[in-house]
Amino acid sequence: MVMLAPLVVAAAASRSTAPPKIQTHTCPDGLTVMVVESHAVPLVTVEITAKNGSMTEPPDYNGLSHLYEHMFFKANKALPNQEAFMARTQELGIEYNGSTNTEHVNYYFTTTKDHLADSMQFMHDAVVGPLFDAKELERERVVVTGEIDRDEADPQYHLLHAVDERVWWKYPSRKDPLGLRATVLKTTRAQMQTIQHRYYVPNNSALVVTGDVSAADVFAAADQLYADWPRGDDPFVKFPLVVHPPIRATEAVVVEQPVRAIDGELVWHGPSTVGPTVPDTYAADALSAAIAQPSSRFQKALVDSGACVSANLSWYTQMNTGPITASFEATPEKVDACITGIRAELAKMTADYVTQEDLTRGAHQIEVTVVQERERPSELAHTLTFWWTSAGLDYYLGYVDRLFQVTPADAARFVATYIAKQPFVLGVLVSPAMKRAGLDTKHFQALIARAP
Repeated sequence: MVMLAPLVVAAAASRSTAPPKIQTHTCPDGLTVMVVESHAVPLVTVEITAKNGSMTEPPDYNGLSHLYEHMFFKANKALPNQEAFMARTQELGIEYNGSTNTEHVNYYFTTTKDHLADSMQFMHDAVVGPLFDAKELERERVVVTGEIDRDEADPQYHLLHAVDERVWWKYPSRKDPLGLRATVLKTTRAQMQTIQHRYYVPNNSALVVTGDVSAADVFAAADQLYADWPRGDDPFVKFPLVVHPPIRATEAVVVEQPVRAIDGELVWHGPSTVGPTVPDTYAADALSAAIAQPSSRFQKALVDSGACVSANLSWYTQMNTGPITASFEATPEKVDACITGIRAELAKMTADYVTQEDLTRGAHQIEVTVVQERERPSELAHTLTFWWTSAGLDYYLGYVDRLFQVTPADAARFVATYIAKQPFVLGVLVSPAMKRAGLDTKHFQALIARAP
């Protein structure tokens, strides 16, 4: 086996919680390989990701990235059917799973170190040579629509879906990884192959291996294994991501479900992890963490006062417009005070709303969470694939340090740019009785028509 000199990605300097030593390599076909060695226990995780998900899905493909995830664990050119696939997982003692999100799909195998070579071969066979057997595809259509059924049984799903339909009004399918039932049920093998050839190409993918491994050995094995995986066109040149137009107007949407308390959210378009808005993404996260602290001015005004049962602000890490969400829970008699209070607090978020100490505490809280994600190499693999797809490895490596650099002026500029005087969608989840009592769309539309 040829020994390669690994490239060690420099971690952000000076912090005691600097990122782990991530060694990277690019195969001749363009496949990115990342390795984190951890020799504490004899376990390894082999994970692969592609830049795919609902961000690539027009309505006639909505839900097919999710269906593709299910088909990944089926027959391929090396294993003739799912029974053979499952038998191989048992032979290798593999724990496996996958996930599909807006901008991220991933698949992983975790097993003992003595099965590393076989697990890497197993992963290669699954990603390079899927068969999309007609009978297996027919079965998985039903499985995926069953997941849609389960989600539709959750009142929160209906709230989120109704809000997203308005926030992403021109391209809602691009933000809906669960997908459309009708689209999933009529999926063809040709559509699966289109996704494969367009997005499952080495130069749009990354292989992550963590645990009791040698980076040089992994890099050499990857070069050899994936030599038969042909490089493809950059899918985002020929099929660029859509540009989500601004929310058309501030509006309220009321969703009726059998609930006892009122849940709701106010949603704006936020920044992205690529392009000129990148600095705003750190301010978004630092501010959100700062005002989530129980002692914060925000929590005292909204929760300690009794106006809201809970209230928080968040931004979702995305390269294609991450949403900003002010979520809340309130009692029916206090819901107006809660919504009005949230808007009033957001309007007060000028440069003196949070202190540098507040932001530092928020950044430290995120830092703790990030470090906890690194404690288990198998979990770290999932973290790395998410950040690689939605932000990039360099973003991840500098993330915590950049959070600690956010100033009150940065936080105020974030609010002024994306929230203050910007259109938003208010979604409110109420029971039929609450709606009959007057908590309907007309009521909430009038409420938000008032200046905060």
